[in-house]
Amino acid sequence: MASYTIKYGDTLSGIASQSGKSIQELMRLNPSITDPNKIQAGRTLNVGDSAPVVPPPAATPQKQTIAQVAKVTVPTYVEDPTATQIGQNYKSAATSTINEDAIRSATRARIQGQIDAINAAVTDQIANFRGTTAKNRQGQSYALAAAGGRIGSATGEGEFQTTENYNNQEEQTYRDDANNKIASLMGAANKDATDEIAAKRTALQQGIDKYFEFLDTQGKQKRDQVTAFIKNMLALGVDPTQLNDSDFAKLQDQYGFSKDQLVSLYNDAKTQKSTDDMATQKAQVDLDKAKTDANQFSLNEGDARYVYDPATGTAKLIASRAKTYAPGTTGTPGTTLGYSDPNYTLDAIQKSKGGRVVTQGELKPITDIQTIVGQAETLTSLIDSVDTGPIVGIIKSNNPYDTKAQEMKAAVTAIVPKLARGVYGEVGVLTDNDIDNYSRTIANLKNTSDVNKAVMAMTLDIATRSLANPLNSLAAGQRDVSRFEPIYTGLNAKAAAIKSELGVGSAPAGTSSSFTSKNGQTFNIKQ
Repeated sequence: MASYTIKYGDTLSGIASQSGKSIQELMRLNPSITDPNKIQAGRTLNVGDSAPVVPPPAATPQKQTIAQVAKVTVPTYVEDPTATQIGQNYKSAATSTINEDAIRSATRARIQGQIDAINAAVTDQIANFRGTTAKNRQGQSYALAAAGGRIGSATGEGEFQTTENYNNQEEQTYRDDANNKIASLMGAANKDATDEIAAKRTALQQGIDKYFEFLDTQGKQKRDQVTAFIKNMLALGVDPTQLNDSDFAKLQDQYGFSKDQLVSLYNDAKTQKSTDDMATQKAQVDLDKAKTDANQFSLNEGDARYVYDPATGTAKLIASRAKTYAPGTTGTPGTTLGYSDPNYTLDAIQKSKGGRVVTQGELKPITDIQTIVGQAETLTSLIDSVDTGPIVGIIKSNNPYDTKAQEMKAAVTAIVPKLARGVYGEVGVLTDNDIDNYSRTIANLKNTSDVNKAVMAMTLDIATRSLANPLNSLAAGQRDVSRFEPIYTGLNAKAAAIKSELGVGSAPAGTSSSFTSKNGQTFNIKQ
């Protein structure tokens, strides 16, 4: 038997053409392939008795545009005028200068009128004093000296000088009072100037901080956008070294990365994808082993074990143990309510009344499921209002101005941790790879609308079962969960309403329901 190792970019139809086999023949020879559109790089393919597949000689590459290679046009970059203006405002604030002398001069100029008024007033006071009180004192002193015959004598002159000294001292009190008022005004002016300078320095520092924060944010957005674009190129099989210079010029204008930098980023992403593919293959091997070793699980009655399937991006049931009986009877003597009965959980909840109180630790899984269903309702409401898909999802995910897309992205970010831990039993810190994997089990921007509806219906089914399991276990453990009856019935009703909105009907436990998409594709949902 000849074999062929699948390479990245191969298709089953291409391999069939090269080996002289039909697609159906290759699928018959390789029963592990269930979908002709899904083959994995690195796996060995049985091509029958024909000669090994020899790839055709590579043609001399001709530089093409992204539109020619991947049917995706690189848009001409147009700077966002709002962001540009914000950046200019921050830059202006960050590069302004402080003229301290001008500030102090302006402050003093504002009080100069008051100083002039004080000086004029004190001049009038002194003039009035000299024309009245001082003059009267001098006349009185002269009259007394004349009456005593002391005019012209040293004693008389001393009396005249003493009177003048008194007058000068009183005149100085007017000047001192004026000077004190002026000094007070100057002190207030200096404080005002100092406060204004300090405020301007603070504003300048804030402007500098804001400007650098703005530059860092802009740079991060550019890095995130170009990373997403490179991943998109890799997913589409576009080799940047085969693109023409006009595309690179547009990309450099848009992201600020040179051709060499873009090629380097592409090579890094390609290496990372190869690593991720190996991890996916290992996860598939682990999943296959888990399925094979399913009998090793020691499950309680009513428990189930799910494992994430990287091939489909969904949770796979690999082991379960049915509950064969329920506590109490249905009311008919000699009969019990079977675990497969749709009313089993409700019956168990109602009959648990009088048991021990539920602890906080036992309550947490139930609270988490409530949160998950509420978040699923929010996410479901966005499915029909956001245009999604493999290519448009990448573009919308990196467009901060697409409000609806950003709302959907935020809703996915909010629900994933609860879903991973509350439904799938994930423990520890979630890695970026974990988050990406669990994001595939719910609606997201990169899925088509039909796929989003299918995975949300599946998640709601798993979530409601995950609510029933702890309630059944607690009831069996003689815990009183009777107060959770409205939550159980209400949450199931809400899940049914959401599935109805999605176009997926309800079915009895253990059966399957389905819906047909607009393009005719049918999705089966395990209840």
